[in-house]
Amino acid sequence: MAERLQKVLAAAGVGSRREVESWIRAGRVTVNERPAAIGQRVGADERIAVDGRRIRLERAAPAQLVLIYHRPPGEALRTAGAGADGAAASTYERLPGVRGRRWLPLSPLAPSDGGLELFTTDGTLRAAASRAAAATLPSSYAVRVNGEPSAELISGLAAAAAAAEPSFVIEAVRAAGGEGRNRWFEFDTRRARGRDLRELLLAAGLEVSRILRIRFGPITMDRAISRGRHRELAPEERAALYTAVGLPAPGARPRPRASAGSRSAGPSRPRSRARAGTDRSR
Repeated sequence: MAERLQKVLAAAGVGSRREVESWIRAGRVTVNERPAAIGQRVGADERIAVDGRRIRLERAAPAQLVLIYHRPPGEALRTAGAGADGAAASTYERLPGVRGRRWLPLSPLAPSDGGLELFTTDGTLRAAASRAAAATLPSSYAVRVNGEPSAELISGLAAAAAAAEPSFVIEAVRAAGGEGRNRWFEFDTRRARGRDLRELLLAAGLEVSRILRIRFGPITMDRAISRGRHRELAPEERAALYTAVGLPAPGARPRPRASAGSRSAGPSRPRSRARAGTDRSR
């Protein structure tokens, strides 16, 4: 069945609909080797290209794949200076290949933070998740601080968050253990990024040494996924995520060819499984 060109390319993860429309206006998109038009309807047999590079929709990975990834703190999404000797592997180098599509992050973490990252091949899901994260979608963070904050200080953080600029919501704070002077606290929030929590705690006089996201909407960090590893969301998890951001739940989709436990970079990836035992204390 033929669909509008910008919808097809956005669903393929090539770019957002707005980006695709700007590319069409600029003459960067062709259909059957002719300049494309906004609103043009295309089918699976059309030869679509962006900047001369063909988008093989008939061979593309499923449009609604979602991965959960355990991002190590400090890991860059992309390698700065491609080909630099000794450069640490980036997040994108650890993700499996998706032919004809690309991975899009949902509300990516700051480089200094770690924990739960979600990636999708669905541009519509990314746009909806961005809007929901900025509005009402809940998220939770595990934060390690140096010292033992008083109960009075902890209880005052919600009011401080509401008065911050931009404001955000702290719904609950739980002590989560620790050793020595390092103490972990878990924050249930809305509209909060890791750096918002960091700035709030620094303003309260606390030294923050680690921030890990442990929940995004209905998806919680899978402790069986060690750092630098990933897995595809199960159909019921993916359906819950789509529903949470206001989209219809997709049907079951096949898994990508690469192993969900692979952590190696490059086109050749071993078929290993993720090992249990995420260690938050390091």
